[in-house]
Amino acid sequence: MRPFAALFVVFAGVASALTHAVDSSSEVDTATYKKALGQGFTRAIFRGYQEACSQGGRVDPTFLPSYKNAQAAGYKDFDAYFFPCTGTGNKCKPYDKQIGELVDAIKGNKMAIRRIWVDIETDKVCNPFNYGAQGNIAEAKKIIQAVRDTKYDFGIYTSPTQWETIFGSKGVELAKDVPLWFAKFDNVETLELKTPFGGWTKADAKQYTDQSASKKFDLNVFSA
Repeated sequence: MRPFAALFVVFAGVASALTHAVDSSSEVDTATYKKALGQGFTRAIFRGYQEACSQGGRVDPTFLPSYKNAQAAGYKDFDAYFFPCTGTGNKCKPYDKQIGELVDAIKGNKMAIRRIWVDIETDKVCNPFNYGAQGNIAEAKKIIQAVRDTKYDFGIYTSPTQWETIFGSKGVELAKDVPLWFAKFDNVETLELKTPFGGWTKADAKQYTDQSASKKFDLNVFSA
């Protein structure tokens, strides 16, 4: 991510029509949110659920504190992302229970979360999605169906590279009917999807950098 600085956000042309957002996977204080809001980042996105593979998945303990801090800073527009526990070496809770815990947390705390984003990616912490391409497709279908069953508005967060790595091909289609938020760290604040994948030919959002002076945020643009 580019550092926060004076005139850090100067939106021009088509970019001015986009909604700019910060997302975080750790607790962020009110002052940091207030600075980001003042610089034009009007949506705050939180990790609502983490794979926490030793526990089979859990509601992120920083979700509610960060939400309250963002509210106190003046934010009114919120999303959350759902990073489910998967992987052959992990004793993960059933997917319906995982997403159910997140939805219960949102409703129980009266959190105004606009949309839940299903995070489909790998990492070296819990080694998720290690069932082989066909097994990964089967597991992803189960996750997506569990989320659909909640009736909560949702989309998919991933990248062309992650999609191909996990499912064996960019052509695999699993949820092309829902919005796509994709990652491409090029510091270009547009929604152009140069590499169509998963059945998507356009994106609703892009995560364009993972660097910020606060070390707390990734930076994003959304269509609305």
